[in-house]
Formats: sequence, C-alpha cells, structure tokens
Amino acid sequence: MIAPIKQQAKDLFAELQRVDWPNREKVISSTATVIVISLFVGIFLWLADLGLTWAMQYILPHH
Repeated sequence: MIAPIKQQAKDLFAELQRVDWPNREKVISSTATVIVISLFVGIFLWLADLGLTWAMQYILPHH
C-alpha cells in the first residue's frame, strides 16, 4: 500500500524537475499585467453599473 504512494511522490518530484519555471522578471511582469487589466475591467464594470443605474432611475418612475 505504501509502495504506490512512494512511486507517485517520486514521479511527482521528477516531473517538477522538468518544469520550465518562469524567471523573476517574467513573474513580476505577468503579475503587473494581471493587476492593470483587472483594474481596467473593474473600473469599466463600475462605470457600466453607474450608467445602468442612472438609466433605470430615469426610465422607471420613483415612488
């Protein structure tokens, strides 16, 4: 029962040695890109929500 678990762990570590890990600059660049795009999407959705809220308040009567 233990032998298959040991083999699985050995295979896992062997596979991790073959992974082409990105360098620090690539990770930082990718992280910055994700943050900037997320901010733009968030601002766009916020503005769209404000616009739709305004439109619905204009169209629907107030009680």
